[in-house]
Amino acid sequence: MQDKQPNSERMSLIRHAIVFQLKLGLDALRDVLMSPISIVLVVTDIILAHNSKQSYFLKLMRIGRKSDHWINLFGVNLPSAETEDKNDTADSNVDDWFSKIEEVIKEQQVDGKLSQLGKEKLQQYYRRMNQPKDLPEDEGKAN
Repeated sequence: MQDKQPNSERMSLIRHAIVFQLKLGLDALRDVLMSPISIVLVVTDIILAHNSKQSYFLKLMRIGRKSDHWINLFGVNLPSAETEDKNDTADSNVDDWFSKIEEVIKEQQVDGKLSQLGKEKLQQYYRRMNQPKDLPEDEGKAN
């Protein structure tokens, strides 16, 4: 039983490292996009003589602040009963997304029900795609 504790801690550490790397990627992508946009917006604000309420650049800064909260780069959000009961809100962040993805993966590993359901859905769509277009829908189902 003592061996399971360090293994569990290792898996948790690996999970946190993977999530951190993904968050770093999102943060870098945001920075790459915001840098040229911010320059264009500052120039636009100068040309149009915008005040602080009209400033496109300051609006971008507010979006940037929200994205910092959303990415939550250095925050560690461990799944708990409290987060499971919480409704989806505008304040949810990347950690919530990763927790939901992790739940789906665990469910698929445990019993495969979602995989079977997904397979059946794909088969339905495939049948619809292969249904002749010139036949009414009822006739295509009969064949």
